[in-house]
Amino acid sequence: MANGRMRLSKQGVERLDKVIAELNLNGKRPEALRIAFAKGISETKGEPLERNTTGGWEIPERIIAVGEEYILYKHLIIERIAAPIYDHKMIDKYMLGYIEAGLEKMELEINELSDLDNYMLKLVQQAKS
Repeated sequence: MANGRMRLSKQGVERLDKVIAELNLNGKRPEALRIAFAKGISETKGEPLERNTTGGWEIPERIIAVGEEYILYKHLIIERIAAPIYDHKMIDKYMLGYIEAGLEKMELEINELSDLDNYMLKLVQQAKS
């Protein structure tokens, strides 16, 4: 099992590019998407908002989670929404929603940084608390 194709919104693509630049993850979009998912699912209560994904970037199949990782992501989503999910397309929908939410939160945090702050260190400090 693996994630299917998902379409990130135009605004999500812009946020993703900003996060990649801030975290110095050039050429590592999958890692940035995984971090955004983690941020989104940890800071969103319940179900994420649906967004207009017209004209955005298509996230290829099998780029975020494959095999056991996919099962982990699936169960994290089920735990967060507190409901069973039987359709893999619904898993992809929620996964995309949490990625978009995470990118939005990350953009807000990046915008609040001073020139001397390091966003990667901020994320590590948040994970410790």
